[in-house]
Amino acid sequence: MRKKRTTRGLLRGLRLAVATLVAGLAAWLLWLVGDPGAALGDLLRLADSAQVATTLLAAELGAPQQGDGLSGWDRLVLAQSSLLGGVAAPREDAPGRGDPTPSIPLDPEELDPDDGEEEHNLPLTTTAPEGIVAKTMVAGSSAKYVTSGNLSVYNHTDYTLDLDGLRAAAPALSAQGEGPKVLIYHSHATEAYTMDGEDVYEESDSYRTLDTERNMVRVGEEMAAVFRAAGVEVIHDTTLYDYPSYNEAYKRSLEGVTAALKEHPSIVLLLDVHRDALVASDGTIYKVVAGSVDDCAQVMMVMGSDGGGQVHPNWKVNLSLALEIQDALASKWATLARPVVLRGSRFNQHLSTGTLLVEVGTHGNTLQEAITAARLYARTVAELMTEETEGTP
Repeated sequence: MRKKRTTRGLLRGLRLAVATLVAGLAAWLLWLVGDPGAALGDLLRLADSAQVATTLLAAELGAPQQGDGLSGWDRLVLAQSSLLGGVAAPREDAPGRGDPTPSIPLDPEELDPDDGEEEHNLPLTTTAPEGIVAKTMVAGSSAKYVTSGNLSVYNHTDYTLDLDGLRAAAPALSAQGEGPKVLIYHSHATEAYTMDGEDVYEESDSYRTLDTERNMVRVGEEMAAVFRAAGVEVIHDTTLYDYPSYNEAYKRSLEGVTAALKEHPSIVLLLDVHRDALVASDGTIYKVVAGSVDDCAQVMMVMGSDGGGQVHPNWKVNLSLALEIQDALASKWATLARPVVLRGSRFNQHLSTGTLLVEVGTHGNTLQEAITAARLYARTVAELMTEETEGTP
């Protein structure tokens, strides 16, 4: 009899301990989610001990919200491209994450160590473009888009923009005088495109390669050739600033550009040439195409500002120049240029006026599509600098 009472006492003690644990978990869960109804449902699932860890983790991380009225494409853009979606860009200093989407992070000095932004690895490179979805990116209906005629900006800042006034204030870029006028460089030089035809490369990481005939160095060299043919002296910095480490690529390119400006004060235009990346959660890859030109990617200028609290006295001047170039591109080849993106980050553009970040296509485009777009972009800018109207890309 004593043995039975002892057993019952142990059982009661065990039940009391379990009840105390559940009560503690309940209090913690209510405090965490702030939703008693949802918490009660989650607590019922705690009866299955195998669900405890999963339930608590889900309560802390949350789940994606649906029913926001967005189309599938809008949700893709907002979720996968922080340059367009209004979220902080992926951090550069997270180890072992491969190539984040999109490809451009913030300046290292502006990274928020607690931003919590998830990085997305790109899928493995395909050796043919089949299955990649082509899309022509134009200004959408969101209130963040500011448009006027050929001008369009996706405004990530709180500033009110007068596009026509900014366009009218664009600085004149002259190719006259001694010394180089254009500097082309690549903070992310190893970025590459979808392999196709003879444009096959050995990957250093997903959609990255050290092969300078297949990465952004090749695209930059094609642009440099167009400038030279137009009589514009150009320096092409082929340094792989993102290799061997992707971390602090912008910091390293900042040092390189600073040195170049010191050595060549005649430089009036600085182009940091990248490629973008768009991939859906199901792995679908998107490429951007200019509807008015066959086999041609789109280009996008990403402009910084002082909206993030960093000193950037040049941002309005740089934005006005980007708008002038966008207007000139649209007058020749409609939809070649995607909307300009204005961010609160600086992207090293505080170093000088005439500093632009140019995205040529996405990782879904082929190298040849990117080259066509790069040539047309360089041709247009060279004509603005020389007032020439003839020539081919």
